[in-house]
Amino acid sequence: MGRSDIEKEAEMRRTILGDYLLIILRKADIEEPSNTPWIEDIVLLLAKLSYSTSLKCSPPLSQKSRNLFRNRLSSVFTRLVADLTGYSYPCSVLFNSEFAPDGVEMDKDITKVKDDALSTLEKILKKSKKEKSKKSKADDKAPLQALALLYSLVIFQLYNSEVEAVSILDELKLCYDKLIRHKADDEEDSEVEASEVLVELLLSLVSKPSALLRKVAQHVFQAFMEEISEGGLQLMTDVLESGESLRGQQELFDQQPEDGEEVSDNEEGSEDDDEDEDVEMDSDVEVIDTSGALNGHLINESSSDDSEDDSAEEIEEDESEFKNDIEVQKLNDALALALGTKSLDPEAEESDSDADMTDSEMMALDSKLVEIFSQRKKIPNKKQEQKDAKVTMVNFKSRVLDLLEIYVKKQAANPLSLGLLIPLLKLIRTTNTKQLADKAHGIITSFQKASKDANKEGMAGISADAQLALIKAIHLEAQNDQSQRFAKAASSAALLIVSNLWRADRESLEETAAVYTEMMVARAKGEIEIHAEMQTGWSNWLISVAPVKK
Repeated sequence: MGRSDIEKEAEMRRTILGDYLLIILRKADIEEPSNTPWIEDIVLLLAKLSYSTSLKCSPPLSQKSRNLFRNRLSSVFTRLVADLTGYSYPCSVLFNSEFAPDGVEMDKDITKVKDDALSTLEKILKKSKKEKSKKSKADDKAPLQALALLYSLVIFQLYNSEVEAVSILDELKLCYDKLIRHKADDEEDSEVEASEVLVELLLSLVSKPSALLRKVAQHVFQAFMEEISEGGLQLMTDVLESGESLRGQQELFDQQPEDGEEVSDNEEGSEDDDEDEDVEMDSDVEVIDTSGALNGHLINESSSDDSEDDSAEEIEEDESEFKNDIEVQKLNDALALALGTKSLDPEAEESDSDADMTDSEMMALDSKLVEIFSQRKKIPNKKQEQKDAKVTMVNFKSRVLDLLEIYVKKQAANPLSLGLLIPLLKLIRTTNTKQLADKAHGIITSFQKASKDANKEGMAGISADAQLALIKAIHLEAQNDQSQRFAKAASSAALLIVSNLWRADRESLEETAAVYTEMMVARAKGEIEIHAEMQTGWSNWLISVAPVKK
């Protein structure tokens, strides 16, 4: 057996090993760590195979095999961090004396970043142990555990040579100083809102096609929900209001074209990693993306119809295709000229150059053909580019909605949560993806239930005037869509506020009734168009709160 055959056989066996270790972990009862102490041994083994040279293998581990083991390690972490208590697994590996990432090349600057991050992570873990010794509530320990989990996984990203890891670690340090240590602002960052930095970081995580990062982002978001400011929530709702198109993607991600050209749907999108193309988004098998690109292929969670794009986008797409056709024709003409044959355009004049070519002319022709065909490859497939962008945006919005659902369920008593109602309604009205609309409507319904349980006495600290203005804004929004489906969502959102006002102050009923009366009178006069559900919902609510006579 030759050397190449031996290496191929070794890689095949190592692939089988990685798969078996993953299968074993998937079958493990992770809810009872005391019964499965061997889990840490498997995680450590995968980490060594991924980053260390301490394991002597023959033939030596190839980079391909290391990447495979990194892939399996990421999938293992996805399984283990289904619950926040799984934060300990990646942390324990990093501080295990048997683990050393000496198989990863790092310059002095990166090494310093890694050492500083490990030092901060160690402090977080010590604080977490102190909270545990005090027998604190789970909610008290959650921020420390969540931050430790995120720190540890970003350090692994650093080992994967992911370009964003260094900047993420800087942002995590700021969040640790301000949200955990409550360190006073320095002059340099006095204008920085730590919760907004954290939200931006979490949004960058959920924008990636990774089940692991999505779970981690949810854990961290839930742990720090109480710290999220109005500005932080605004960053999330900005995603919901962005277009589900190439232009929307460019504007949201601040993608700039090369050579200072205008950003438009005509620009060729960034290249995607072909390896991600067939990986399902919710799969436990993680694909390690070391490209550092924010806009990778995301697999579509929800069906969408390209024909539902608005007419303006269709016109722009047609113009783009027309321009591409011109470029294709230019290249065809160049090809015909180089070959000395007739143009690929049937209406073009034929060339009468049929003479034999010398060897030097043939060589010149070869180089010319290489240049022409390479240019042809650069012509973008606009339909596919638009489709990929829509898939990316739909998936991104879906993951942001997952975070907002967590927020309204856990922070239903927080007045800031009411500010999410209008953005959710706008998404229901404007999206072309039914699954997103259904998801947003479901969040409003969940918000209603959670609010009723959390605000027995009404939401504390709310301004009646501000909430009445919000009800009017919802009525205004309801005028933009006459469908019963949208009217039900809008009515539910408005009545959520009405119920909170009623529980907080029964005297507010007259002012609330005046807002609804104004809407109903305007509807009766034909001054506005609004679905009858808005009126019916209000009437039913009045009946539900009226005292029952015995």
